[in-house]
Amino acid sequence: MSQQEKNGDTMQFDKPKRASGAEKARRAKKRKQQLFNRTFLYAMMVIVASLLLAVYALHVANDALALMKPSSDLSVRIEKGSTVGQIARELKDAGLIEYRWAFVLFAKVTGNADSFQYGTYVLNTDMDYLELVTNLQKTASFRATVTVMIPEGAELREIIATLDEKNVCSAEELWDAVENHPFDYDFLQNLPERENRLEGYLFPDTYEFFEQSDAVTVLTKFLDNFEVKFSQELRDRAEEIGMSIDEVVTLASIIEREAASDEDRATVSSVFHNRLNSTQYPLLQSCATVQYVLQERKSVLTYDDIKIDSPYNTYLYEGLPIGPIASPGLASIKAALYPETTDYYFFVVSADGTHIFSKTLAEHNAAVKQANSSRGTGAVSG
Repeated sequence: MSQQEKNGDTMQFDKPKRASGAEKARRAKKRKQQLFNRTFLYAMMVIVASLLLAVYALHVANDALALMKPSSDLSVRIEKGSTVGQIARELKDAGLIEYRWAFVLFAKVTGNADSFQYGTYVLNTDMDYLELVTNLQKTASFRATVTVMIPEGAELREIIATLDEKNVCSAEELWDAVENHPFDYDFLQNLPERENRLEGYLFPDTYEFFEQSDAVTVLTKFLDNFEVKFSQELRDRAEEIGMSIDEVVTLASIIEREAASDEDRATVSSVFHNRLNSTQYPLLQSCATVQYVLQERKSVLTYDDIKIDSPYNTYLYEGLPIGPIASPGLASIKAALYPETTDYYFFVVSADGTHIFSKTLAEHNAAVKQANSSRGTGAVSG
């Protein structure tokens, strides 16, 4: 007999304790909560997946039906022997479709996968899949193209005249689109009432157009280019110095017409920024703004010229004119945003194309006599 038995102790196996009613209820509640969590998570995953699929389906539908695509003529070349997959790639690369697989599926389901004709086609981004398939089954049409170079500092009227002359589009159609078409760009919203509302926004560059193009398509090409060139960095800088995009383009257009060389753009910009912040010289007195009103680039302005009553006349009205006076290039836009720091309030361009900058009116008057030019600030002849 063991010592424990001698002492009256007996060995017992541990028995599991029965859970109390409260413990059972707690466990049941926990299981119920876990089940709810799993069910809720699954339901949310299904809902999110359904929403994502719905959004994706809407994008595919928009691509297939061309419901909200901007109109733009594009050229695409289909090589002889191309498969429907290769054709879909060409269409996507050209910007005519977004989803290659959807176009391939449509072509196969409709029995058109093997009926395309090779050649060069002029198609439009607002064509749906059926229109694209139909057009690609026709004998390829060819349209002549023309290259147009728009220089920095060109005015809207000059750009339109060039496009008309090059047979891109008639001047009448272009002016109608300029005045009446609701171009959907943020930088064109909330502009003041003025003539030539697209002045300054037809970005100067070299373009290739089809002859006899649609006016809206032509102007959209210019505006798309401006939107790309006026980058987010430039937008942030404009906000940093407290200028709207329209004010930047307006100032840049004046710099474009006044600056004689790339090296002096930032210094010319400093003169106008100094005047914009001056109580002593609140008038910009830019001869280029008067020349815009005159529609003539006179070598020397007269006192009668600077008396013309126009919101573009910076000899009469303080601050910036009501809008741009030409299409500025990227260098002038950057100069408007990043002026040099100077004490200059005057400048004039001499006959040899160099700028003469002055801090005082007396210095400037002597420089004007020496230059005999109306390019600059206050450079006027009797």
